[in-house]
Amino acid sequence: FAYSGKPIVHSERTEMDRWIISRLNTTIKLVDEHLEEYEPTRAVREIEKFVDELSNWYVRRNRRRFWKEGKSLDKTAAYQTLCECLVSLAKVMSPFAPFFGEWLFRSINSVTESDEESVHISFYPTVEETSIDKQLEHRMGLARTITSIVLRIRNKIDINVRQPLSKIILPLDKEEQQVVESVREIILDEVNIKDIEFVKDDSAIVSKSAKPNYPVLGKKLGKKMKTVAGVVHQLSNDDINRYENEGFIDLSLENGETIRLGKNDLEITRTGLEGWSVETDKNITVALDTELSDELVREGMAREFVNRVQNMRKEADYDVTDHIEIGFDADNLIQDAVSLMSDYIQSETLADKIRPKALDQADFVKSWDIEGHPCEISIKRNLNN
Repeated sequence: FAYSGKPIVHSERTEMDRWIISRLNTTIKLVDEHLEEYEPTRAVREIEKFVDELSNWYVRRNRRRFWKEGKSLDKTAAYQTLCECLVSLAKVMSPFAPFFGEWLFRSINSVTESDEESVHISFYPTVEETSIDKQLEHRMGLARTITSIVLRIRNKIDINVRQPLSKIILPLDKEEQQVVESVREIILDEVNIKDIEFVKDDSAIVSKSAKPNYPVLGKKLGKKMKTVAGVVHQLSNDDINRYENEGFIDLSLENGETIRLGKNDLEITRTGLEGWSVETDKNITVALDTELSDELVREGMAREFVNRVQNMRKEADYDVTDHIEIGFDADNLIQDAVSLMSDYIQSETLADKIRPKALDQADFVKSWDIEGHPCEISIKRNLNN
């Protein structure tokens, strides 16, 4: 990549580009404010958060744009955006990590030749207020939260992300539903889910139970704690929903006394209905359908097959742009999966041909276990491409 010519106008870049640029400017603004208040720890935490967003969301979700063959405005925009973020990051981090900031700054400047010789004599980055889009940041933040919850559920139930699942259900109000709709495709792609459904509240997808927050309530209630705990354990789903919506609940005791419990007085536990797994984080509840149909299983097999071929490409030291031929020897289940998803497999692995038998002349052959099914895969670089 050579940063030459005029930068592409931010408004003409993709939504993902505009999001990370918005997050960059928000980060610069917050770091500057924290330093003005002599709060270096808070400043560094903002930088840490941005690095995570840049690496684990922006770069990872844009790999196809970076790897795209040839030149295009879209590929150039991705590289320019990443370059701008790294240069500003080097400058913002340099008061805290002077040597790494200098190395990063010089590494980029050796390509762009557009700045001072050292980060420590360059201008501190200024905030472009017009590039900050809080609504876009909220949309992408919601997508990241939902993605994080689904991946956590997958990890808990031991279903990896290469295995597609049918849907998730989100209990959200209409306003938040519209926000999620705007990032629907990002979420579906990130967590490998086929569909998103919405409900008004989570009563249809979870069973709730409540228990007293003993450290908080014990001090308030004293001897009444045991009586109140007995009433709390009898609360229904509707009672708990009302408590969550209103932020309080009035409990009637046997002696006629009424006790009001506030926002942090109860701990709510959610249990998914049969065939569903449920998690809640940052006030967002996600229910994941864990049932696997035959079609989903075959698609999962095909994705596992792609993973094995990609690993072989790396071991064979192929370039990412090299086209290949694939041969494989496996049972009927894997053969059906590969046949069903052949177009997808060829696209992902840059395979010009896939044959359900070993290649006569192969560069690399390896035996694998794919979800308990033995499979021998052979690959050969296609020199005609």
